[in-house]
Amino acid sequence: MRRSTIGAAVAAAGLALAGCGGGTTGSATAEAGASGGGTFDPCSVLSAAEISEITTDAVTRTNHDDATCYYDSDPDDGVRLTVMKTGGRKQMEVVHRTAGVLSGMGNSVADKGGAGADAANLLQKDKTAAPQLGDEAAWGLNTVLSVRKGDMFVEVTPPMMHDPKTHPGYPLVKTDEKRAIAQKIAEKALAKLR
Repeated sequence: MRRSTIGAAVAAAGLALAGCGGGTTGSATAEAGASGGGTFDPCSVLSAAEISEITTDAVTRTNHDDATCYYDSDPDDGVRLTVMKTGGRKQMEVVHRTAGVLSGMGNSVADKGGAGADAANLLQKDKTAAPQLGDEAAWGLNTVLSVRKGDMFVEVTPPMMHDPKTHPGYPLVKTDEKRAIAQKIAEKALAKLR
């Protein structure tokens, strides 16, 4: 029962994000990396070796769609790096508004027992101070780091798990480590995009 209520809250959050233009999907990605009229490969910003060095997990493959590069690692996890050379101000506004919508959704179910409290906790706006990167930065749901520099936008989704072949035990990446990974990747990406 608890698990299905949390799942319903997360599904509702996904629908709300889709309706608000949340994340880096929709028309925002059409502007993604267009600079001059050519297409932009977000995987050209950081190499697989650079991501592996930061995460300590071997990148097994990369691929991209629009503005996002997927650096896949075992066990079917990895880093997502979104780079938009234009539209950053609008995208950061979406990031902030989405956090408010999700927080409101969480608050609306907070008094619905244990599952409601869990969903409310999961959807609360991250109040942790964001690193001093670009002109503004914000932590999002699941330790996603969004950064705006001028009208450029960079977003990093760190891995959830380490590769069990190289990390003993149950290799979930702890929150502090996810934040450190996201920050290092964002710093490196911003330095290369000057």
